[in-house]
This record gives sequence, structure tokens and C-alpha cells, in this order.
Amino acid sequence: MFSDERIWGAGAEGFTRIIAEPRRRFLLRTDVADQLQIDMFRGDNHPGQLSRFAGRETLRSVTLKNGENALIRAYRHGGVFRWITGKKFFSWPPRPFRELAITEELRRRGVPTVEVYGAGVEGIIGPFYRGWLITRELKGSYDLWTALQSGFVHKWTPEKVLRAVASSLRSLHREGVYHSDLNLKNILVKAEPAGVKGYIIDFDKAVLFVGGLPDPLAKKNLRRLLRSVSKLDPQRQYLPAADWDKLVTLYYEADRESA
Repeated sequence: MFSDERIWGAGAEGFTRIIAEPRRRFLLRTDVADQLQIDMFRGDNHPGQLSRFAGRETLRSVTLKNGENALIRAYRHGGVFRWITGKKFFSWPPRPFRELAITEELRRRGVPTVEVYGAGVEGIIGPFYRGWLITRELKGSYDLWTALQSGFVHKWTPEKVLRAVASSLRSLHREGVYHSDLNLKNILVKAEPAGVKGYIIDFDKAVLFVGGLPDPLAKKNLRRLLRSVSKLDPQRQYLPAADWDKLVTLYYEADRESA
């Protein structure tokens, strides 16, 4: 049998542990727990509707009583494991609980990201489980890939959008985070009263280091993002080389601006 620490992970303040059945466990944010129905996670009856956001698959969206939209993401393997294990995982603590803890800790440190409403796992057989994460939808935001293709960048200018993205990436690395799945769809941009702001999401496979992220790893992480650009935009129609160079320059300037 797993210990509580192995099952629940580090956890986070402000979340309530719920055991619905022997093999179903949930962490729900206390102030919205009464608005989150357990069936929202499993999607057996497909609650909510498909949202405009997508990772490895399209997220579901549910409107809560407080008027906010909650986005529900089912965990799914990528790469070759996508076709072997699909949505089945066996790493412990469960990945949804780990991502919840990391995301909330980064929010506490001031890294711009989304609020987590809850995480859930359901045991399948032996150590295998399925998992889900529910986050608050950041209304008015666009993932960077969508923003580059739409009128958002033209309205706010590439300079302002790239500066917002660079600032959020520098904030992430300043806190010692290596984002193992950094790509154009895991960066959100949003127009706010003070201007455009960038947000980083999906810390499922993030690695935390003590202190700031070492520069070699920061550069490696930026190269990971560049591979995403090359994959989604091979002709460099939406993010030309000159704009990428500008993003990197703004990234290193972000520290001087925050000093």
C-alpha cells in the first residue's frame, strides 16, 4: 500500500482532500469545492462543452455558479506512449496532484500562470490511474500560437506581445523552473489594463531547481520553445527569425527592467 505522502504528494494550502470511492481521490480548492461536481472530472456524461483551448486534445469547459469558466484537462501521454498507454499513468505521486502543487507554488512566488480549481485521479488496476486537472479559464486570453495567427498581435504590435512573453519566461526561469514541454500553446497572452501580459501554463513535467535556473538550462528551454516554433510554423510565416531574435533579446533585458 502507498503512504499518504505517496498518494497525495506535497499538496497545497487551500485545497481539500476528498475520497469519493476507494480508488477515486480529488483535491478541490476549498472556496469553490461546492461548485465542482465529481463527474466533471471523469467526463462520463461529457459535462460542459469543448473549449477553444487544446493541448494533446481539446479541453472541456464548464461554467460554475460564480460565473467563471473552468477548463478540464484529461492527462494523456504524448509521443509513442500515446498509442501504448493513452490516458493510463502509473507514476506516484499522481501527475495531477504534482502539477497542482507546482502550479500553486509558482503562483505564490509571483510567476504568471492560471489558478487551479482541482485535480483528480481514478485508479484503474494495480498502480495505474487516469487523471484530470481543472483550472480557471483566463478569459480574453489566447495561446501564443493562436495570437500569432490572429489579429491579436497586429492590434497590440509584435513588440508588446514579445515583451510580455519574454517577461513571463524570465520570471519562470528566475524561480528555477525548467518547463519540459515549453511550446507556443503553453504560453498565453492577454490584454489587460496595463497592457499585454504573458502567462505560462501546463507544468505537468516541470522540474524545479533551487535558486534561479542555470543559464545553460535556460538556453536549453528556449531552444525547446524554438523547436515548437519550427514544428508549428516551419515557413516562419508568423514568427520570423528576426522576431525570435527580438524575443531572446527582450528575455535577457527583462532582468534589467525588473531591477
